[in-house]
Amino acid sequence: MFKEIKISSPGKIILCGEHAVVYGKKALACSVDLRTTLTASHTSNNFFQLILINLNKTVEIKKEDFMSIRSSPISSEPNAIINHLEKVENDKIVSSLKFFILLDPDLEWSKIAGLQVLVSSEIPIASGLGSSASYSTCLSSLFFVLGSNRVFSESDLETINRNAYYIEKFFHGNPSGLDNSVSTYGNFVVFEKGQIREKFTSDQKLNVLIINSQIPKQTLEQVKKVRSLYEKHTAVLDSLMNTVDILVDKFVQSLKEKSSLDGIKDLVTINQGLLYALQISNQSLNSIVNICEKFGFGAKITGAGGGGCCITIFDHANRLEELKLCLTENSFLPFETRLGSKGVRIDEIN
Repeated sequence: MFKEIKISSPGKIILCGEHAVVYGKKALACSVDLRTTLTASHTSNNFFQLILINLNKTVEIKKEDFMSIRSSPISSEPNAIINHLEKVENDKIVSSLKFFILLDPDLEWSKIAGLQVLVSSEIPIASGLGSSASYSTCLSSLFFVLGSNRVFSESDLETINRNAYYIEKFFHGNPSGLDNSVSTYGNFVVFEKGQIREKFTSDQKLNVLIINSQIPKQTLEQVKKVRSLYEKHTAVLDSLMNTVDILVDKFVQSLKEKSSLDGIKDLVTINQGLLYALQISNQSLNSIVNICEKFGFGAKITGAGGGGCCITIFDHANRLEELKLCLTENSFLPFETRLGSKGVRIDEIN
């Protein structure tokens, strides 16, 4: 058993396929080098403690709480646990802990007694960058280590990813599984019809500027908006979704073949045009895209739209600082990172 373990998992952006993935088309997502870090260490306390630094939130579980949770007359089948907790527990963070206590009938109190778990994240919350999935993946990894008494390896990632997906259900109701898959496996992931179709790496060294509109994402509202548009103009939207599907294939090909960055930038601009057609933009997101174009940077919405973030991919610093200053002056929050970082990993253990 470890004295201290540090686990981290990346956030994500969607490069192409927003909304089209809901209609059975492909989506291409990738990890970004912004990570959630979970540090678990044993203390002399007689309780389990989870501290979420970014949320200024602390959850404590005492032995009597643990025994009470374990006494629930339900099976250890994941969906049965989720259904039970959704009826009896309103706090999603508490539910994420109770889920793992109920999932593993062999988990003993002695395994978690005195454990202090600190969670901090570089990923902005409610921005469409996968902050909850990154947390879920870290927590799933920790309980895998606690339950198996060993560090995880590549062959264990399927289990970690599956349990992270179940935790995502507390936060998003009916998640696609895309976010937790990227947080688990990292790099680039092609997702279609609820399944990972392909995982790959790229030799492209892609820098990305993520621009946070500082308007919370509005996933459910935007999905309903696109659905309404689809029902009014089904043939037109089917054609548009098919075009998005082709665009995903072009992105994948460009990343694998190490095509020129200019070609990838063109795909970003084309993708944004299709997102405009889906009517998921607003004045703030339009302003971000227009400012980027003013400085010679093509940009697109990443995620559901209505809020959240835009991205622009760049290969040089020419005018980048001017762009960042202009975005900041317009009350947007730009930050640089890299695409295609590693998935969940153990950074330290002793």
